[in-house]
Amino acid sequence: MTRDHPAERYLLVATQSGATAERFLADAAALAGAGERVRLFLAADAVALGIAGASAGLPRFLGSGGQVWADEFTLAHRALHAAPLMPGVRTTGMGDLADWLLEPSTRVVWH
Repeated sequence: MTRDHPAERYLLVATQSGATAERFLADAAALAGAGERVRLFLAADAVALGIAGASAGLPRFLGSGGQVWADEFTLAHRALHAAPLMPGVRTTGMGDLADWLLEPSTRVVWH
């Protein structure tokens, strides 16, 4: 398969939890498993997915090569900053999200 933009990368922003979030994670894992460069940012309700044992889909996404960051402000605001995050989940802020949004060849999906 030939791509028009071989340097494309995907930034997926998850803001929901529950069944719809798990479906979103399954799609993200399929995208990463297909060899795409996929970065997932957890914000709002979705930060809870980054807590160890909270999501079935997040380990699959990480295992397929995806990268995960959880919003540090939301974690602190919801008193989750001390909760154990799933291995492979990093914390970062909205400033980094803004930088990633502006990277050339980044395709953004906000959920």
